[in-house]
Amino acid sequence: MSTTALVHPFRRNRRPRVRLFNAYLLNVTFESRQGDQRSALGGGDSIAEAIAAARGELPLGVEWTLARWRHVFGE
Repeated sequence: MSTTALVHPFRRNRRPRVRLFNAYLLNVTFESRQGDQRSALGGGDSIAEAIAAARGELPLGVEWTLARWRHVFGE
């Protein structure tokens, strides 16, 4: 199985983080109670891992709820 690297393109003034994963790359959309929406890319060996990785890219201090996700790469 091949391994794919994901670099988050929207981090400013920080060194990009590279994550290796084997199965899934998802575009995940989250919503806050205030109605804000944010999308983030997440990769992982399972859908749950990919969603967790995307959640880790969201701003802190806000309670984000999963709204939807779609496959960018993977099974």
